[in-house]
Amino acid sequence: MEDSGSRLPARQDFPHLSDAHWATLEKMVSLLGEAAFAGFPNLPAEQQRARVERFDKYESSLIAHVSAAAQEAARATMRAEAQSAAQASAANTASFATRPTTTKPVKMSVPTFDGKDSDSLVFWVREIEIALSAGQIYDARAQVAFALSNLGGRARAWAMARETATPGYFTSWSFLEQELRSTF
Repeated sequence: MEDSGSRLPARQDFPHLSDAHWATLEKMVSLLGEAAFAGFPNLPAEQQRARVERFDKYESSLIAHVSAAAQEAARATMRAEAQSAAQASAANTASFATRPTTTKPVKMSVPTFDGKDSDSLVFWVREIEIALSAGQIYDARAQVAFALSNLGGRARAWAMARETATPGYFTSWSFLEQELRSTF
């Protein structure tokens, strides 16, 4: 992190973090941006370690979840292709055209963000981005609709107030994310 030109403190400013904690912190900042690091230096050492450990645990469980979903999708695709090949073979069709291989969208569930804990916003944003990618949701309005559907409590009330006052207020996922970060 020191060589990247970022404004983050150096490793020696965090002697209480183990090398593993420091590596996780670097990964957290590289994945989630410097906003994820805001306020971190001001936390007591124990809270810093706890936040890094929470991210590490979250990342491990998310990777396991996505990996399992991807494996299941791959198995389903292989089963469908095998069934299709068997049907083609049974029909003895000489002009059977193979279909192009395409990745099928994976539907993922994302917990709601209620606006109570700014810590959870960082994780929620990353989960939304992963779900948008896995679900192959590329249309800006569809991305906004998906994200809004995963808001609850104060965050949902805040977002719906904006959308009610100005329909289509959130023009893109990145704009909605920016507004959420500045509000919560």
